[in-house]
Amino acid sequence: MKVTGTDGKEYTIKPEANLRGADLRGANLSSADLSKANLSGADLSGADLSEADLSKVNLRRAIWNDETVFPEGFEIPEKSGT
Repeated sequence: MKVTGTDGKEYTIKPEANLRGADLRGANLSSADLSKANLSGADLSGADLSEADLSKVNLRRAIWNDETVFPEGFEIPEKSGT
């Protein structure tokens, strides 16, 4: 699966993907397999991650907001972005 970020860059969404610092604001990532992906520093503001596989995902310094949709039951780490 590929998505184009708001920065115009194309990102490959797959298990163990390196999405460090990716601009994924408003991206539809529902049902994506992001297991073991590196999303450190990524901007997930307003992204739809519903039903995504976020097992062992790295969200250090990632940014999200109240419009970001995480999978039901996903334990959201302490918010590190604005």
